[in-house]
Amino acid sequence: MQEIQFLRSQPLARLVQKEIERQILAGELQGGARLNELEIARNLGISRAPVRESLRILEQAGLVVSRKNYGVFVRVVSIEEAREIYQARSYIDAGVGQELARRINPRDLAELQGMVERMESAFTASDAATYHELNVAFHERMVEIAGNRKLLDIYRNLLNELALYRRHSLGQPGAMRSSVEEHRRILAAIRSADSDAAGKAMRDHIIASGERLQRAHENVAPAASGRS
Repeated sequence: MQEIQFLRSQPLARLVQKEIERQILAGELQGGARLNELEIARNLGISRAPVRESLRILEQAGLVVSRKNYGVFVRVVSIEEAREIYQARSYIDAGVGQELARRINPRDLAELQGMVERMESAFTASDAATYHELNVAFHERMVEIAGNRKLLDIYRNLLNELALYRRHSLGQPGAMRSSVEEHRRILAAIRSADSDAAGKAMRDHIIASGERLQRAHENVAPAASGRS
C-alpha cells in the first residue's frame, strides 16, 4: 500500500516541487527559510505525502537541506561554495565550447546567435534581470546542444545552487558590458570551428564571472557590516 501511495503521489509531487523550486529561484523563499511540510500541504489543499516527496527531490537537487529534529530549510550557499561551483562550471563549459565548435549545426548556431542578440538588447536597456535570465538560458542551451543528458542534469543543479547565492554581480559597474563582449567571443570562436579557442573563451568567461561575483561580495560585505 505504501508503494502504491508513493507512485500515485509522484505527478503531484513533481508539480509541488516545481512550484517550491520557482519560489526559491525567484527569491520569494530566501536562504535559511524553513519549509513547513504541514503548512505547505494545507495551503495547497493536498496531503503531506506529495509535499514530503517534493522536498526530497529538492534536497537531491541541492536547493534545500534537511536537519534532523529541526525540519527542512532553503539552502544557504556561501561565497566559498559559489567559487567551487564556478570552478566546476569552468571545466564543463570549456568542454562544451570545444564540442560545439567541432559539430554545431547552422540551426543551433543561429539560435545561440539570437540569444546573444537578445542579451545585447537587455544590456542596452540596462535590464540586468532579463540579461541574467538570458545568460543562464544561453549556457544551459549550449549544454543541451552538446547532447549529454547526464551532464545537463549536473549542470542544471550547479546553476540552481548558484542561484541561491544572491549576489547581483551583473550590477557592478561595467559587468554587463564585459559579459556581452565575452559572449560575442564565445560565439565567434564556435562559428569559426576553432575548438581550442571556443574552449578557452568559455572557460575565461566563467572565470571572469566568478571574479565579478567575488567583487560584488566584497562590495556588499563592508556595507552590510556598516549597517550593523
